[in-house]
Amino acid sequence: MEYEELLEQVTKTPRVHGYISLDTETRLSPIQGLGLFSKRTLPEKEVVAVWGGRVTTRDEIEQLPEVIGYHYALELYPGFYLAERSVTELDSADFINHSCNPNCEIVNQFTMITAKPIAQDQELTADFSNHTNTGKSFVCNCGADNCRKVIYFN
Repeated sequence: MEYEELLEQVTKTPRVHGYISLDTETRLSPIQGLGLFSKRTLPEKEVVAVWGGRVTTRDEIEQLPEVIGYHYALELYPGFYLAERSVTELDSADFINHSCNPNCEIVNQFTMITAKPIAQDQELTADFSNHTNTGKSFVCNCGADNCRKVIYFN
């Protein structure tokens, strides 16, 4: 599925399973595909996203189309994930990009808040790496001065 099609889908339905701030919107991203951007200046510690999905096992994740798979899964417990199972379940929160120098942080495992004030039209990013050299590896496109180039997810 092309990013323009996904953008059209999430513009029509920005929220499927989780929460997304009305002060954000999905746009094409210079980091990777689509990203979440601020529509106004956001203060520090503002909730901008809470991920949702369906409880999915590792075996079920392995059976999903590659376009979904681990790309949109958050680990609940070893072997269990909160995930979307089809492209139509993807929403704006699923397109938050990783950065090695993020402007948001993840608290309580599934809630993303701003880590500092964020200017209007800035892309919202979080550090999704598990900070080990184990798990699924992905090339990082964040462009930060401290970019690790490869990041790992469980």
